[in-house]
Amino acid sequence: MSSGSAEAFDVIASLFPEFLAPTPLQELRGLTGQGSRRVFMKREDLRDPELGGNKWCKLAGHLIAARAAGYTRLISVGGAWSNHLHALALAGRRFGFSTIGLVRGEPVMTATLQDAIDAGMTIQFVSRENYRQRNTDEGLAGLAKPYGPAWLIPEGGSGLPGHAGVAHLAAELAQQVTGDVLLAVPVGSGTTFAGLIKALPSRFQVWGFQAFHDDTLASRIADQLPEMHAGAGWRLHETPGMRSHRRLPFVLEDQLKSFEAEQGIALDPVYTVRMMAALQQMFESRVIPREYTILALHTGGLQGRRGHGLAKAA
Repeated sequence: MSSGSAEAFDVIASLFPEFLAPTPLQELRGLTGQGSRRVFMKREDLRDPELGGNKWCKLAGHLIAARAAGYTRLISVGGAWSNHLHALALAGRRFGFSTIGLVRGEPVMTATLQDAIDAGMTIQFVSRENYRQRNTDEGLAGLAKPYGPAWLIPEGGSGLPGHAGVAHLAAELAQQVTGDVLLAVPVGSGTTFAGLIKALPSRFQVWGFQAFHDDTLASRIADQLPEMHAGAGWRLHETPGMRSHRRLPFVLEDQLKSFEAEQGIALDPVYTVRMMAALQQMFESRVIPREYTILALHTGGLQGRRGHGLAKAA
């Protein structure tokens, strides 16, 4: 862990001690094509009842930076079923920030947005055309300008502050697993993925599994890494159904339900299920070197199950 990451970790430890108890590794058995391989799932979904998964990792650094800069209002962007906005609203309520969510598209009410409103978030809808401005600092600032001074959090909690909490997760993983490790990570914005690559030692190979088609993702990941990066190796992989994220394909829905019944672990219908489907295809095609311990990161997001007609997991 770099000195900057270590300093951020110390701040996180002092402000958010409830997040520091390690989450368990659960061994998975009987996966399609698994054979005799040992495969574990890192249960980040169990980190916290409200902020479990990777969302707390990405928000922690932003909350610390906002507080240090004297801001009491947080503004971010996302879709109507955004795990990120959902977590931001709950974090704002818990840690004393007011929150505004700028939501893509036409006005609509979802269970996710209702939860956010109940937690005190103000929701403002943004046209899809204007929403495209979010990808630059200037564009995000323009979208947020009507709402007054605030700490702006890019989509998905990205940016360098988003890596601070991820460094804590990386340190925890390095302590829990010895030897050569292949860490499978679902990838949306790429913040968690890039943060883990930066912070993990070179005995880790970090494979990202894209939830959505994005031709620019690999270059954006590379831009977040040091020029002379000497830590974990990495690569990106496509996943089944990643071009149809608005509706969970039936084959993935079947795999999600089978996995839950066989392993006793609920998956989210966008990120983790696609990663596990791709991993099982890799087991069958034998493309993963056998010397690696395989560790799959569960990034939470279970509240989003409601958007696909699935019961919200306890």
